[in-house]
Amino acid sequence: MKPRIGLIGLTAELYRRKVPELVAGLETFSRELAGRLERELELTHVPVVCTRPEMEAAVEKLAAAGVDGVILVFLSYSPSLIIAPALKKLGGRPILVWNTQKLETVGTEFSGADMFKNHGMHGVQDLASVMRREGLAFHLITGHYRDAAARAGVNDWCRAAAAAGRLGRARLGRLGGRFEDMGDFAWDDRRLREQLGPQAVDLPVSRLSECSRAVPEKEIQGLVAAENRRFRVDPKLDPATRRQAARLELGLRRLVAEERLNGLGINFMAFEGAEGAEAIPFAAISKLMAEGLGYGGEGDILCAAAVLILHGLAGAGNFVEMFTTDYRNDRIFMSHMGESNPNLARDPKSVRLARKEMSLIKPGLATTSLLFQLKPGPVTLLNLAPGRDGLNFIMARGRVLAKPWFPGLDVPNFMLKIPGRVENFLTGYSRLGGTHHLGLAYGDQRPALRLLAEQLGRPAFEVGEEG
Repeated sequence: MKPRIGLIGLTAELYRRKVPELVAGLETFSRELAGRLERELELTHVPVVCTRPEMEAAVEKLAAAGVDGVILVFLSYSPSLIIAPALKKLGGRPILVWNTQKLETVGTEFSGADMFKNHGMHGVQDLASVMRREGLAFHLITGHYRDAAARAGVNDWCRAAAAAGRLGRARLGRLGGRFEDMGDFAWDDRRLREQLGPQAVDLPVSRLSECSRAVPEKEIQGLVAAENRRFRVDPKLDPATRRQAARLELGLRRLVAEERLNGLGINFMAFEGAEGAEAIPFAAISKLMAEGLGYGGEGDILCAAAVLILHGLAGAGNFVEMFTTDYRNDRIFMSHMGESNPNLARDPKSVRLARKEMSLIKPGLATTSLLFQLKPGPVTLLNLAPGRDGLNFIMARGRVLAKPWFPGLDVPNFMLKIPGRVENFLTGYSRLGGTHHLGLAYGDQRPALRLLAEQLGRPAFEVGEEG
């Protein structure tokens, strides 16, 4: 889904009355800007605003359109006090002031007309001063509209605004509570709502049992047939385990739909002795992550929020956990119980549907999981860490290695290469209070994550080469 963004072009009523041909040209430029932005955005455009009533009407229009953020462009000078009061009615939506202009350079042929058509920076300075004084949060990008770095900054800001909007509308389910005495992500749901926006929904495992028991046999058979077409089915996967996992997947999908969940944290220990919900269907969780659901193990909805953020920024996020350090090669072995996003597979045709033993719950109990090798490449790690003063964004970069891969393990796994010394990385991460669950996405998502943290008013930290 493209970010939903509003764009307002600003100029002065004086110019519309005295130099109407100037405003006509500025409107053309405003539409050119909109045309460029529409390639990446779902844009609601107000080409020219000159007066306070027009500004108020523009804000009402953008709010009604449900935009996630608003971009202001000074096509020429426009006085701040026709703009700032209306911005307070945006309901806390992020605001970007893009300080740009039509002209790229001031050469020997520069004329008075050129000066008149390219003096929006006065308005930027006027408004920025007032907004800062009034405590109105905003972000500022200065750069020519054709400059690749400026456009990248605008696109990152828009993606961050969309992520903030999704968080504000999100419902995060916690199935089976939190893992007992696991404290790093045990954080107050009320503060989560206040600082990031999502609503936490506690769900007993009995809800999954009810949804699973209602699944018709025909749907189970249909899911099994679809898996046969999509995955390589391990011959060791017995029909009874597979049928149980299919039933639980369909029940889980029903529960997610009924509760309108955007993310989910599941505590596998709560499944012990649960009639009708014997074991977590890890293959189902992996498929749901591939469809855009945020996820965190052991009931960790903070990590579910992190994965949801990365879904929006990168198109696909994943749930990961650090397990074993390779000190000699500055690597970390990454794994968990059986959850991993198959959209990130190196070879989608090689994804294997396999039996996953669940002896931690009950000897002989099993479910299904998807096993595959992640594609190699640079990645960004994201952790939402509760601190003394609230949630902190912790970011890091790394690289998924092509080898080694450990096919003998019945869990998804990969090796993460860390820039610099792995000792410094791990020490720095824990000094910042990072929890033991993380989100992962390919590419460098750090610029957009910094902007998202800024929009939410949260601190952002990066674990670098020196920790």
